[in-house]
Amino acid sequence: MNPLEIDDSAVIDIYFDLQGTMLPRDHGYPLFLELSRLLPWLAGEELAGVQHIHGAETGKDDLLILNRRAKLVIRIPAHRESDLMALTGQTLEIGGFKLTIGKGNAKPLARHTPIYAHCVTTGSVDEEEFTRDIIRILDELKITTRFICGKRQTITVAEGEVHGYSLLLHDLPIEQSMQVLQRGMGSNRKIGCGIFIPHKFTHAV
Repeated sequence: MNPLEIDDSAVIDIYFDLQGTMLPRDHGYPLFLELSRLLPWLAGEELAGVQHIHGAETGKDDLLILNRRAKLVIRIPAHRESDLMALTGQTLEIGGFKLTIGKGNAKPLARHTPIYAHCVTTGSVDEEEFTRDIIRILDELKITTRFICGKRQTITVAEGEVHGYSLLLHDLPIEQSMQVLQRGMGSNRKIGCGIFIPHKFTHAV
């Protein structure tokens, strides 16, 4: 795809209010299963991505504490907005904890650079191999940018565990940034991987 032909409004984020107290830190896969139970179309929607839910570390038991500002954020093609709003009022159960989904609010993707992903998975475990994967993917997309690999992550998937790294793309032209924001990078998009958001700084990734 030519970056100049990208429709900025084609993919959007829906922010849902959440009511709940705690959540497992590694919650991407069980969250996806619960959402798929309510939204049978979700698994087959190529551009759909479910972002990691943010919470405060408890310091034990690999749990997160949720506060009133916690959000469930799902990135989808704009034509799916009304379908996704069916989540409002539904209850999810993840790791023994219940989450009630509140009102959803649609927001366009911001034209921004640099951009950051909490975790990107490519199938490689070693950081050097991962770096080579990212260079290859960027070459395939005809994207010229600098990047910083950050903290290694371990993510639970259906087959077991996979490993990935946080990733910051900087010195990235806005048009190419929008391409990455819409399409993501790597695998496991439905469980929170490869989904980029605006980032202010080029350190602490």
